[in-house]
Amino acid sequence: MASSCVCLLFALPISAIAQSTEPAGATLRDWEEQAWLAIFDRSGGIFGRTSDHGILQRFNAAMDEEYHLDVITSRFSLSETADWYRRDNGARIWVGSINHLRLIVHGEFKASVRLADNWAADVRFNKEETLLADRSLARVGLRHRLLDGRAEAFLTGTVVADKPESDIELGFVWFTGPGSITVAVAALDVFSDLIYENLEVSPSIADTAFDYTDNPYTARFSLDLPLGRNLRIEGHALALTPTTVEIGSQTRPGDGFLQQERYAYAGGLLEWSPSRNTAIGTFTTWVRSRLDRAPLAAGPPEDAFDLTEVTWRIGGYAIHHITDRLEAEAWLSRVGRSEDRLRPDTTVAANIDFEDQIWLASAGTVYRFPSGFQAQLEFDIADQTPLSDDRLPSVFDATHTRLRFELGWRFGSRALIVLGSNLDLDGDDRSPNFDGGHGRVRLSW
Repeated sequence: MASSCVCLLFALPISAIAQSTEPAGATLRDWEEQAWLAIFDRSGGIFGRTSDHGILQRFNAAMDEEYHLDVITSRFSLSETADWYRRDNGARIWVGSINHLRLIVHGEFKASVRLADNWAADVRFNKEETLLADRSLARVGLRHRLLDGRAEAFLTGTVVADKPESDIELGFVWFTGPGSITVAVAALDVFSDLIYENLEVSPSIADTAFDYTDNPYTARFSLDLPLGRNLRIEGHALALTPTTVEIGSQTRPGDGFLQQERYAYAGGLLEWSPSRNTAIGTFTTWVRSRLDRAPLAAGPPEDAFDLTEVTWRIGGYAIHHITDRLEAEAWLSRVGRSEDRLRPDTTVAANIDFEDQIWLASAGTVYRFPSGFQAQLEFDIADQTPLSDDRLPSVFDATHTRLRFELGWRFGSRALIVLGSNLDLDGDDRSPNFDGGHGRVRLSW
């Protein structure tokens, strides 16, 4: 299967035939956004802030064998994602059917307004209802241009209903011609100690209280730089300082746990563009989370464990604008996931030493007018293989494939509306062969 996907991926033509409106290209910024949200909005994880599922919370019993396939079928393509991150103002949403009852939903809004010659204000909003997260997070920020526009400083804060969970990030961006380098530091849960320890919260409002003994801070680094005439490199990294927090009941002294937290991610992309109409690239990403939890005096013994979660991904892609109306795009990636849960007392519960790997791939073509009708045909595949004896919810030894049909309408560069239907190809006794639907909408201004 892997070799056939590789052949499919790189069988695309590489000679430019016609000029396209936007240059061919991909980005890791969508992945970096999700990795950033996982630590800045820990309450947005599907099992909540204090869950023993950890920070990544990747395994959910509600996921069926085709969940990974549903995600890659429904979300925006590499080209559409790259185009989104080229713009400062816009809104987008993608939805996909995962069963007869539920959709997965991703929504995002961003706006930037120039306030004065060197000042601008930004607003961002992320909405996510999936089997990994239930998130509604707003961010507001200020940016100030420096050095005649060659750099800028920014200050961004998250706006959440639970005031102790507010975060503040301060950063600096250096513009190097068409590229940029970003360095930022952040304080997470910045008002937590002030509210719980100084102002205090009545148990009638919240029984659970947080007491940080080592406060959480992050350092973040990003770059997007050309390497000569035809190469581009993109990189993102973040690390959380060692953090210790006591989470306990205000009405039942000693009921709760002490938790040490670690979190980091890193990703890189290398892209070759022999022409404006062609981009071929490779990428790799890595995310690691660790919780070391110990129960307080009256806490349950099952709260004694050390949990390490790791997800890595490596892959490649090719995008080619064959003509000004016809585009081909394909990508292939290998995803590895491990989860290790060690307990000092295995009579309470067994240790878990889990690992699996997943092949994900997509290839297809889209025919579109610069403004008007658009049609797309896509082949998607997800092949999941457990590598350990220990099993977790939503882990299967299965391969699923489908053919995706999409029709849409493009309003120039301002808007895109797409609706799609899926055809099952792997004979898994679904009847009829209809395998769900999905839709995408993007607005820019």
